[in-house]
Amino acid sequence: MRFATAASLWADAERAARSRGARDTEPRRVVESPPPAPPPAPVPVAPVAADPRPDIQKVIADYAVALESRDIGQLRHAYPGLTATQQGSWQTFFDRVRNVKANLSVASLSVADASAEATVSGVYEYDNASTGRAERRPVAFHATLARDANGWRITVIR
Repeated sequence: MRFATAASLWADAERAARSRGARDTEPRRVVESPPPAPPPAPVPVAPVAADPRPDIQKVIADYAVALESRDIGQLRHAYPGLTATQQGSWQTFFDRVRNVKANLSVASLSVADASAEATVSGVYEYDNASTGRAERRPVAFHATLARDANGWRITVIR
């Protein structure tokens, strides 16, 4: 019985070896290389509105609301590019005032692809914490904005 099993296994191994040998001696086919990979997909950018001014004005309005909150965390959220110097100046201002109202609007705007330059003007109204008197300060600044997948955001204020 063992001899018959061994002979059967030997015959199976011999057939497999012969078929592998026949397959290896067939002429080889030339395999075409795969086509080149497509270029990488572009970075997603928020859809372009016909007029970006309302979206940019909304970003400036959000910045004004953050100023009114007198909270550096909210200010940094509205303006992620806030520098340490700017943060220190705003913190000093917030410590010296109460009831801040910021009325800001885009006076001029230049948009190129996914970036924009805006001149912003307006008025800060607040109560002086030491005197209790109401004060008004006209303001004007330049803001650089960038558009990404989430929309417009302020990158630089000067």
